[in-house]
Amino acid sequence: MTRARRSETFAEDLRSVIWWVLVGAAAGAIAGGVVGGIGGRLAMLLLRLTSSDDVLGMTSDDGFEIGVVTFDTVQLVLAMAMLGGINGVLYAAFRGAIRPRLRLPLWSVFAAALGGANVVHEDGVDFTFLEPAALAVALFVFLPGAAAALVVVLVERWSRVEPWSDRRQSVALGVAAVAGTFALVFAALVAAGALVLRRARLDGLAGRVGRIAVPAALVVVTAVSVWELVGESVRIVD
Repeated sequence: MTRARRSETFAEDLRSVIWWVLVGAAAGAIAGGVVGGIGGRLAMLLLRLTSSDDVLGMTSDDGFEIGVVTFDTVQLVLAMAMLGGINGVLYAAFRGAIRPRLRLPLWSVFAAALGGANVVHEDGVDFTFLEPAALAVALFVFLPGAAAALVVVLVERWSRVEPWSDRRQSVALGVAAVAGTFALVFAALVAAGALVLRRARLDGLAGRVGRIAVPAALVVVTAVSVWELVGESVRIVD
């Protein structure tokens, strides 16, 4: 292979990897900011309305004063956009190892279980004083699952578009990805790893291993998370 051809192939690989990482980061930032950030605040508002007035003024587990809307909400949206961006990049990286018909249910259930297991706990304010407890648990299991589902929908939709064919769309994806802030650092690491695999011609092997390892890992993590989540939820609701 000539030097010019190697340079051309490298450029093509780089453009392809950057596109997929950009799509994942943008989808995740949008889903995280809208569902996790805005949706999370709306969920807390609903729980405030269904709880007694005693919760007013308390500081929630995520550091916000219950019953008060401040500029800190913007920080929550950005934080959720960052977490969503990481989720989106991971999905974009692993989607090829998951059968198309299983991508939406598997990724959504995985995120709902893992997110719920990390958020739902019997200590603290959110699941002790907010009522009804069952609604609080349901909302904070639903939100990460809904965000992950939106990630899948957006990534799969944008995967049908010719990469870099629409300048305005590419700019819009870049702007959305930037909203994920520090998720871009993670995205850069994933992009570098993917590029190394392509240049070493190991992407085919990684794909074959991934088709077995990725779904299995998602199922195992989901099962363990569900076990922890159910245990915490039973103690909270009781």
